[in-house]
Amino acid sequence: METKSNGHGKPSDLQLWQEFKSGNETAFATMYNENAGRLFNYGIKLVHEQDSVKDGIQDLFVELWNNKERLGEVKSIKSYLYRSLRRKLISQASERRKKLSFFHCFEGLEETVSSQEINLIEKQNFDEQRLKLKRAMGMLNAKQQEIIHLKFYGLLSYDEIAEIMSIDKKGAYNSIAYALKLLRQHLGVLLTALVFHLI
Repeated sequence: METKSNGHGKPSDLQLWQEFKSGNETAFATMYNENAGRLFNYGIKLVHEQDSVKDGIQDLFVELWNNKERLGEVKSIKSYLYRSLRRKLISQASERRKKLSFFHCFEGLEETVSSQEINLIEKQNFDEQRLKLKRAMGMLNAKQQEIIHLKFYGLLSYDEIAEIMSIDKKGAYNSIAYALKLLRQHLGVLLTALVFHLI
């Protein structure tokens, strides 16, 4: 039987999910390896506690494996995992916090930028630009910061963001457009373009 692919030689999400549900450990490992790093970075934006995020990701994948036979079908594995981790972490954090904080949204930003991207900015100005970006992001509310992260760091589609955040596609599009408008007001067009390289 021919394996369906996404056009790049990789199994489609549907095929990978079906193989995982049938107990294929390689498919399960592929799901973990392709998503764990991004899930960790996303989780840190939500709760700022590395141990909690690591435990949450481990618990999520253990639960997935233990309940694989009872899981339904998914269109996007990535958005399913993001949504599941978000729900798990927020549920845990709600017992300790009333409001999520994104003050350190871009902590460790230098590590996420490749040397090629750093060369786009003169090295002596990089810290200043990063600080301006961090301050501008701090002027967005928690939901706006999260949706910017999902779009430009998580590289999720509008449909996937809408599913994760329980809003419709138009709402996701409008939220991102408005957040970018606010960033332009504080950073200008040139520095806003920098967001696409730094996030």
